[in-house]
Amino acid sequence: MMPRYLIPLYWTLALTELYGEYTLTEPVILAVKPLLLTVLSLWFYLECRPMGSRFSGLVLAGLIFSIGGDTLLMFVEYGPRAEQFFLFGLGSFLVAQVCYAVAFWTYPGAKSGDIRQKPWLTLPFLFYLVGILGMLWAGIPAGMKVPVAVYATAIVTMGMGAFNLRGRLSREHFLGLMVGVLLFVLSDSLIAANKFGQPVPYARVLIMSTYLLGQYLIARNAAAIRPEKQAG
Repeated sequence: MMPRYLIPLYWTLALTELYGEYTLTEPVILAVKPLLLTVLSLWFYLECRPMGSRFSGLVLAGLIFSIGGDTLLMFVEYGPRAEQFFLFGLGSFLVAQVCYAVAFWTYPGAKSGDIRQKPWLTLPFLFYLVGILGMLWAGIPAGMKVPVAVYATAIVTMGMGAFNLRGRLSREHFLGLMVGVLLFVLSDSLIAANKFGQPVPYARVLIMSTYLLGQYLIARNAAAIRPEKQAG
């Protein structure tokens, strides 16, 4: 019975977090932000237990590392207010992206997925990668250019992995998963644009709203398509 109450709790926390971001209420952000993905991770674990596949384990790991990313990035502007936490947070989210990417690329049947069969479908993703890095490159400090480029490559690889599952999943679950991944990419793009390019209006609310909906859709659809459930 417990998992059914965790999703309403997640959205209650999400709305509270968005209020904190909009009003710049530091105590609200410090109290709520680390709880968001903690609740979603717990829901995913309870929904999928026993964790019978590598896919489920990797998605859970991605959710857990996202908790670290949320907390560490929060410390750039709140709490310790130290810029080095940006790189630490980026590293934690990088691991999360790698976990998601490996989960998608190794999903049963992925070897016969769309991108594996039609490599030219990678072109829109590669154009995006080159475009976003080219647009922001001049504004990225020298010491952060390589980490940012590696992270951008990882998130685009995750996006390609999700798209590769088109035709391997039901239309409903593929679209849900893909929208979640694209919202995650959008959220990270807004962070990069706001930090290294021109300020984005209402950046805090836009970044968190796209991120929280994206992570929810990834977790929700990953729980529905987990291989152990399909086998059952």
